[in-house]
Amino acid sequence: MHIEVLDKGYIRLIDHMGSDLTVVNAARVSYAKQSAALTDKDIRLISFLAREGHTSPFRHAMLQLEVYAPLMVARQW
Repeated sequence: MHIEVLDKGYIRLIDHMGSDLTVVNAARVSYAKQSAALTDKDIRLISFLAREGHTSPFRHAMLQLEVYAPLMVARQW
């Protein structure tokens, strides 16, 4: 889904209600790493995140949006 916003922006739904693989990839985004399939290492990472209370990768799996906006709008948002 792709919705035009104002004259030069858009918002696009990438994924919703993701999987365990979505959680793993969200946790590794700052390292520019991504898994294509869920492995035992990934399952251990999910256990670590849950045990240590790192909740943002789990929230990331609910809704993924791509937002394109002018710089001044993005900074205010």
